[in-house]
Amino acid sequence: MNAELKNYGVSDRSVRTFGNSATPELLEYLDLLAGPDEQVLLPDGVAENQGRPLLFFVNESRLSRPASEQQTQLSRLRRNLACRGERAYLARILPGELKVVPVSLDYRTPKWKTYYPGTAQASTFFSRLALGEYDGHGEPAAKDAVFAEMFDLLDQGADRLARRIGRTDVLSLIGRALFFRFLQDREVIKEKDANTIAPKVTNLRHCFDDAENASATSSWLDRTFNGDFLRLTDDGRLSFFEDIGRRSKGAVFDVLSSILRRDKPVGVDEYQARFDWGDFDFAHIPIGLLSQVYEKFIWKWEHQGAKETSVHYTPRNIADTLVDEAFDNLPNAHVARVLDPACGAGVFLVLAFRRLYRERWNTSSYRPDTGAIRSILENQLAGFDLSDSALKLSALSLYLTAIELDPEPVPPEKLKFKDLRDRVLFNPRDSLNPGNGLAIGSLASHLDKRFETKFDLVLSNPPWTSVPKKEAKLASQFTKISQDVIRRMSEEQEARDYHNPDNAPDLPFLWKSTEWCKPNGRIAMALPARILLKQEDIPRRARNTLFHLIEVTGIINGSNLSDTNVWPEMQQPFMLLFARNKRPEPGHALRFVTPLYDAVLNQLGEVRVDSKSAQPVETETAAKYPWLWKVLAVGTSLDVDVIRKLTNRGTSLRAYWEQHLKLVSSNGYQIRPNQTQRDASFLRGLPDLNNTDVAGFAIQPKQLDKFTRAKVCWPRKPEVYRAPLALLRESPGTDRERGWALLSFTDVAFNESFHGYSAFGHPEGELLVRYIHLLVHTLLWMHYALLTSPKFGAERRKLYKSDLDDFPIIPLSDLSSKQKQQLLRLSKRLVHPDQTVFPEIDAFFGNLYGLDQLDLEVVSDTVEVGMPYNESRRRACRPPSDKERHVFLQNLESLLLPFFEVIGKQPEIGLLSSQSDDLHSRAPFCLLIVRTRGSGVPQPGDTLHRHILSLADETGATSIIHEVQGGLGIGILNQYRYWTRSRARLLAAEILRDHTTPFEE
Repeated sequence: MNAELKNYGVSDRSVRTFGNSATPELLEYLDLLAGPDEQVLLPDGVAENQGRPLLFFVNESRLSRPASEQQTQLSRLRRNLACRGERAYLARILPGELKVVPVSLDYRTPKWKTYYPGTAQASTFFSRLALGEYDGHGEPAAKDAVFAEMFDLLDQGADRLARRIGRTDVLSLIGRALFFRFLQDREVIKEKDANTIAPKVTNLRHCFDDAENASATSSWLDRTFNGDFLRLTDDGRLSFFEDIGRRSKGAVFDVLSSILRRDKPVGVDEYQARFDWGDFDFAHIPIGLLSQVYEKFIWKWEHQGAKETSVHYTPRNIADTLVDEAFDNLPNAHVARVLDPACGAGVFLVLAFRRLYRERWNTSSYRPDTGAIRSILENQLAGFDLSDSALKLSALSLYLTAIELDPEPVPPEKLKFKDLRDRVLFNPRDSLNPGNGLAIGSLASHLDKRFETKFDLVLSNPPWTSVPKKEAKLASQFTKISQDVIRRMSEEQEARDYHNPDNAPDLPFLWKSTEWCKPNGRIAMALPARILLKQEDIPRRARNTLFHLIEVTGIINGSNLSDTNVWPEMQQPFMLLFARNKRPEPGHALRFVTPLYDAVLNQLGEVRVDSKSAQPVETETAAKYPWLWKVLAVGTSLDVDVIRKLTNRGTSLRAYWEQHLKLVSSNGYQIRPNQTQRDASFLRGLPDLNNTDVAGFAIQPKQLDKFTRAKVCWPRKPEVYRAPLALLRESPGTDRERGWALLSFTDVAFNESFHGYSAFGHPEGELLVRYIHLLVHTLLWMHYALLTSPKFGAERRKLYKSDLDDFPIIPLSDLSSKQKQQLLRLSKRLVHPDQTVFPEIDAFFGNLYGLDQLDLEVVSDTVEVGMPYNESRRRACRPPSDKERHVFLQNLESLLLPFFEVIGKQPEIGLLSSQSDDLHSRAPFCLLIVRTRGSGVPQPGDTLHRHILSLADETGATSIIHEVQGGLGIGILNQYRYWTRSRARLLAAEILRDHTTPFEE
């Protein structure tokens, strides 16, 4: 099969074949290994991409059933695979062809897409699939469709019951029904057990049909599994079920039975879900997926509390990445103890449980049994959460995981659990502050010392949200808790100087984790990227203290993904932080990687992590240059050099404008009619600039209506509106030809959508505002804002006044008379408007700041592909044109020429020609050949192309350099952002640093 799959771009290293025997490497596919029912069709294996399943395959030559029965089996397999909740595809391997279809819950199988060996479509098939490109039809309409549909069914059923039954009981009842359904589908219980469970039923599907059967079934669950099993009022006695049956008019039994009967409840009109419970086979639904459903359910159902305590669910892809990286090469991982101090519904605990099981399996000669599973659960896992509902669902998830992992989960009576509450799962809410809402919880001193230095690994997605002003006492506790931890690290001065930024609990959780974690243990957390990006004094000092006292080893920075499906409903930029619980050595460098926006993959909720692009960042250097994190997040090392040159010149605009020139600047007025209104009569009669659609470069007062309001919420000071004025647009967009700022030579009122700089009263007032106005229309300014603003391009699409205030301006008085004259001429041309003036404006300011042509190329390239607007994102992701590729090759050749001249040779660079007609037009990577001119070395064939595609699939790399006879074969991802002039410089530098041997021989 491997030989056949190679024809379709699948490398041997990507393939896992299934069989009759379970192994640790196949842990994630245990549900797909051959079982006792030989009538059920299972896949023969899977091709993975970056460790995740992508293409399941069946060797059709082994199928011997009639065609109609075979199609039924394939349809069922396609739907069972869909239950796993992953973007995946099913392939049938036939002699001389591959037939492929997306996995989906839909009953109708779409037309199979056929591929034939030797074609460009076939040889690039797997690489394109990895990048989100499928040639056929039938992909699920929604990303994460299984998660969404299951959540809708759970949410709607719970909402229906919560109208008449207490929410705590609703949660327990639905949890019990789901657990029972899981036991059925996993065949832990069978029809022969029905009478034992509920004496009056003849079929397991009727175990929750009425009060008597539901009571009997619940009692059986309590006796069999014990633990803190989803407690019910009055211990779930018959009287309880009779009471809730009356109160709900029987709806409770409709909802619970629908889960067992595999359909929608009676009253189907109340349900908006496309599918019903029968569409899901719990034998194939990962417990991690259920945990994600539960966590979002808790977030939604307890929405106010979730908002106050900043609870938000963690997508499985994020959790998977965090756990996998945290466990990578962890010493003695099989006996590691793991803590999640904000565990929610247990997403991280479930993944850690599975990984611990796999590690134990790897270190022994046998698969861990029931006793070993209980040992992991009871001794190696711990979770804290303030929500009892979340802890209930976390316990349920852990129970299900224990049963799922058990090689012999029958009879069910042997699966009895100990109570997990106060043994594995803990509610750290102080007894003095019972109830819901905000509390110091896990961070407080009342949590006893038994958790300190007990864990090899602390994993979490702690709360991020700033507490409201009314909770000032709680916010001060965050600072004190952090200070106390820092003080216990023998850093008294740093403790006194430390203040927790943003009144948020995220960093306090990180600090406290250093005390829960063993020395030299590991800490891995999903955190807001603002911790890296903010440059104000308090967050900057907090960040420096963090990097000074904790050895952060790596950061995956998701600031480019904050408004994508990678983390749905998460509007803040995020990061995944990995640390070792020790103080770093001098000169310590962490690995910093920032996945770039990818229109196709991100829409699918996926991300390409190019480990090759990881930047080593010395934390001491980052402390010196606080803008470094944002520069590397958006740009490259070339941009670092540009920003360093800029910041070494001039002084901040705010200091220059307000302190040196004694002039004023401000945002415009804010109306906010529902807030306190203040006198704005001094604005009456002024032209009113309140529309951001005003195009051009200068205000035309007669085209504006007059300001008429007597009061507004924030009118600002009268002198803010005095001419001459430079008015910066808050949302500039990508097209500077429409104007990024406006000049006004008459007094004008302007609203909060503009940031104003008034030079009223200054002898060179007009030239000053023209200077600022001209600066704001340079790519240099936009580049600086994009690469240094903590919010623009990360969580916001707007420029803040502070972004321009921080720009290092060269005082007007430092300009020569000739430069001032040139400034005035350029300004007049811009206002005219003369659309050809922009390159000259860029050159003028480039010369002013000592930048050369290469620096300006970097500025232009980064702004072109890095702006946070759709136009720029589309530009970055689209394939380069033939002309753009040609320019790239020319630049690369000119950069390599000096080296070749030294060794007495000439470089020759070209695109790899192919025997396949359209291989390059279809391939996600374009191949270059770099060799010595006149060497007579033949071009490599299509084999090289396939090899590079395989390497890229396995590593997630966006460029691959491979040495071939007499030169280099280079594969570059077919997205324009990797084909700019700046990228040619970076590639040339890499070749000259690491790959000159083939040319020197």
